[in-house]
Amino acid sequence: MLRRTAALVLAPFRMSRLTARIMAIMVFPLSVFLVGLLSIDQYRTTLIQSEFIALERQGFTLARSLALAEAERDSQFARRRLSAETMTHLLPLVGLGSSLRARVFQPNGLLLADTARQGRLRIPVDVKRRKHRSWIGHTRMHLNNAMNAASSFFSPADDLPLYVERRRQHADHYVEVLSALSGEPRRALRLDASGELVLSVAVPIQDLRLVRGALLVSISGGKIERELADVNIAFLQLFLFVLIVTICLSLYLARSITRPIGRLAKAADQLRRSGDMSRRLQQLPHRNDEIGHLSDSLLAMTDELQQRVQATAAFAADVAHEIKNPLSSLRSAAETISLIKDPAQQQKLMNVILQDVGRLDRLISDISQASRVDTEIIGRDGEAFDFVELLDNFIQLRQPSFADQTLLFAKAEQPVMVRGQDGRIVQVLDNLLSNAASFSPKGSDITFELGISQKPSQAVLHIMDEGPGIPENRLDTVFQRFYSERPKGESFGDHSGLGLSIARQIIEGHDGSLVASNRASGGACFTLTLPLA
Repeated sequence: MLRRTAALVLAPFRMSRLTARIMAIMVFPLSVFLVGLLSIDQYRTTLIQSEFIALERQGFTLARSLALAEAERDSQFARRRLSAETMTHLLPLVGLGSSLRARVFQPNGLLLADTARQGRLRIPVDVKRRKHRSWIGHTRMHLNNAMNAASSFFSPADDLPLYVERRRQHADHYVEVLSALSGEPRRALRLDASGELVLSVAVPIQDLRLVRGALLVSISGGKIERELADVNIAFLQLFLFVLIVTICLSLYLARSITRPIGRLAKAADQLRRSGDMSRRLQQLPHRNDEIGHLSDSLLAMTDELQQRVQATAAFAADVAHEIKNPLSSLRSAAETISLIKDPAQQQKLMNVILQDVGRLDRLISDISQASRVDTEIIGRDGEAFDFVELLDNFIQLRQPSFADQTLLFAKAEQPVMVRGQDGRIVQVLDNLLSNAASFSPKGSDITFELGISQKPSQAVLHIMDEGPGIPENRLDTVFQRFYSERPKGESFGDHSGLGLSIARQIIEGHDGSLVASNRASGGACFTLTLPLA
């Protein structure tokens, strides 16, 4: 029971493979974007460099001011040391409200002045209660920490030394100060106990080439961290928004593709299981895209298959009916011949049996031929040939077999190139010629007239006889299977009624047409058209 309930609840959320592929393809560029976001460490380095440049400029300005002040005080002789009044010049230059910290070291390494310890210790300390951080603030903090952790995974930063605030500071505690005392400015980047950056720049305080001391200016990197946190949150918000939009669009796209395809597959499966050949495939609502074209093509294909199945079933029924007649005649003759003692009567019955056997043989041969026509035409590629030359050779070869009629050929003035299987075309000509000869009186003409139609570009062949013609209501019926309307005096069973049907089947397999009509002067006319090569 629980499994069934879970299946019903999760059914609308099931994802097909095609939907998963579409979503993966659309989300993949976002993953590249996310990797770029996690590599934001380059932006952090740029901010640090900008802070160092600004800090360095301030340090050189302060050092130059202190050096000029010491030079005026020691105008009579130069001393390689700083005076105690340096602090009085340093505090106004730094400013009481500034977050910048400045320290001055003597050439011997002793700390002379510190804006954080002198002059600022008497500033009243404003103790404020720590503000309660809202859930939004906590969320931003956790997201920023997660982004920093992920960024450090993709772009691991160098291990920074720890900044330690000593009560008695000396130049030996700061490598940048030692470098400044030797005349070379230097930068340093450290981390304090709370994990914030501490940026410091040490510059020499010198007048010309005389180094009077070193100035160490430093500032906390909290501003940089706050800017990075804002950038991380902004980028993360943008990423989440684009991700949600991408997922929604991919679901819509996948649904517009997979849902109609699933409906088509379900309808086709139901049609297959039903076994009802008269039932049509369910058509999708009208669409002008490829899915709509697929639906129309599948509908047309299933209709064609159903027509072929129905035609096959009808053909099988007609075959059974046509074979049953000679079999019944054979059975009757075989039963009768054993009861008759007259040799003459026995001979007549034997002739009937032979005629029925011959009729069965012709019928089975024509049926076998008709069943193979479509397969042989579709399975082979036709070649271009000259229809004029084929007809000329055909008439010359068939004239001796049809001595009672004269075969005439009205040739085209130029070669007529068509594409197809010339052997099958000859079979059509044989069937049409046999049909025309069977209805034509002795001494009459059977005319083959070949021409070209410009619109559309087709080869048009008229086969005309001088027989009685075809009844107007039978002009299309003559092409039906097993239909036979023979002239008077012709023995029964000499024709299976499949000749014209096979002929039309072959021509339609070559994208042509075969129709029957009557001549104004009397006689039948069969018009055969084939597309030009």
